[in-house]
Amino acid sequence: MLVLVAVSCEKTIELELPEPREYLVVHGQIEPDSLAYISLSKNSPYFDPINLQLVASLLVNGALVTVSSDGVIDTLEPAFNFQHFTLFNYKGTKIRGQVGKTYTLRIQNADYDLEAITTIPAILPLDSLWHRSRADVIREAGQVQPTLRDEALVNLNFRYPDPPVLGNYVRAFTRRNSESQWSSDFNSIYSDDLVNGQSVDFVLRRGKEAYLFNDSLTFDEFGYFELGDTIHVKWSAIDKAHYTFWLTINSARGGSGNPFATPTIVATNIRGKRGKGLGIWGGYSSLHYTYIVEP
Repeated sequence: MLVLVAVSCEKTIELELPEPREYLVVHGQIEPDSLAYISLSKNSPYFDPINLQLVASLLVNGALVTVSSDGVIDTLEPAFNFQHFTLFNYKGTKIRGQVGKTYTLRIQNADYDLEAITTIPAILPLDSLWHRSRADVIREAGQVQPTLRDEALVNLNFRYPDPPVLGNYVRAFTRRNSESQWSSDFNSIYSDDLVNGQSVDFVLRRGKEAYLFNDSLTFDEFGYFELGDTIHVKWSAIDKAHYTFWLTINSARGGSGNPFATPTIVATNIRGKRGKGLGIWGGYSSLHYTYIVEP
């Protein structure tokens, strides 16, 4: 009888979700001595299934995409280039990035006229890199005995001496051994808002994208490197608008699926003269480091 009562109280609710407003989604970057790369696509409904066919269908081709700086205009050409786990479908032809320069992106087609501005700030170097094993951390806690696997897993640490001038922003990437793509951790950005003028130590964890196509990696080992690894580090300066975009992206990811989380509006530097755009046009200036994890 209780089962019958419970079943009779159930009611199926079907929600008709409205179609999302259409935006042009931009992911663009320019680096010193490198041409500009732009990924241009459309947004899709949140609950739509994600697969390669859908992603390919969202790419927007046929737009007039230009980058200008110091009176020089570069018209980007259609091209497919996979970097930072992003499929860029436009590539510059003549303007190469320079530290200290400002670059204006403009995107035009029948429905959109968008613009964004970014700079390539100077990068400040790291002081040092070192590693600590997970076994060392366990021993310090003094609760359990570390295993042989704990001895093999390590965190990569870095020390950054921040200058006394406020307003430095950085994004960090890593590659391990023969990996071809740079990947970033969930917390890959740093600012000197709270540490201005100080020397600070941080843990630089292995990038999350490295786990996308590797079923052998476990959640328990997420973010760790291993003894014997050759770790490549890309330490990149970005401007404030670029930093704010990734800061709000990370905040939105962290609250995904949590009904009690504060809603996050992802910042963008894409401005619409006609139509609406989302995403980022950002400059990077980078220093590269190589660290070998030795016993």
